[in-house]
Amino acid sequence: MQRACDVVSAIDGFEHPDRIEPLRGLSNRVFLLSVAGEEYVFRLASANAERLGISREVEGEVLGLAHEAGLGPEIVRHVLPEGHLITRRIPAEPFSETPKRYREPDVLRSIVRTVRRVHALPAIDHSFDPFRRIRASFERAASRDVPLPAGSGGILRRLDEIEAARGPLEPPYLALCHNDLFAGNLLNADPIRLIDWEFAGMGDVFFDLATLVVSTDESAPLGQVHRNLILDEYFGTEALEHRRRLDDMVFVVRLHVVAWGLTHHVLGTPEHGWEGFTFLGFATELLNQLVTEL
Repeated sequence: MQRACDVVSAIDGFEHPDRIEPLRGLSNRVFLLSVAGEEYVFRLASANAERLGISREVEGEVLGLAHEAGLGPEIVRHVLPEGHLITRRIPAEPFSETPKRYREPDVLRSIVRTVRRVHALPAIDHSFDPFRRIRASFERAASRDVPLPAGSGGILRRLDEIEAARGPLEPPYLALCHNDLFAGNLLNADPIRLIDWEFAGMGDVFFDLATLVVSTDESAPLGQVHRNLILDEYFGTEALEHRRRLDDMVFVVRLHVVAWGLTHHVLGTPEHGWEGFTFLGFATELLNQLVTEL
């Protein structure tokens, strides 16, 4: 908390906030700021951004595009090269607070339409490759002798098969993607807004669509009815090839969540989320489930 106060006090216009209080976050320290009757969200930048494949410059570029399109929050201050970020608070709850509402067909269709608007944003010179990120994370874990469940090798072979089956990524499946469309980053506003754009980059639209399948619970993905709805709203059809690609990418998204946990464990990210939460425990539990499902 003291670190956040020190950083905020050095930012022009925010030297004397009326209030600063922590918000829930697992890998980032995020705070609610109140200054002269206005509310803001302050993200204290992680020192490990580069090792996590995050470019704060790109994040700022994409946030600007997203805000201009009515898809994301307004940047008020962006401190570079550190990456500290102050955005204007959007007064809306994330769908993580109302998972049942997220699953309502009309709501989910509205979310998918929002994602299509993201994918229509201008291309940028930055890519997001979940396959490479996953392999790098497992290599880091192996180099630190992090204990992984038996059968993890089969998981990586499955990853190779999915990448080979997909082949080269080209338009229309290559687009600017958010790449972190979990329910905590989807605000139930009118219109729906997205936050936490730090993974944004050119990538596979099916990664974003697959994240919607696991958005409220990576351990219990949405079933076929909701998957068909997502495909119908996005493509106007439920082609078998689209179903296969979506199902494959659901596996990749869940494995990327495992890799996220392993990476934060290896990097020693402070565990200031839910009581009893550990990055390694979280990653291992989900990895065990994936091994069982193979």
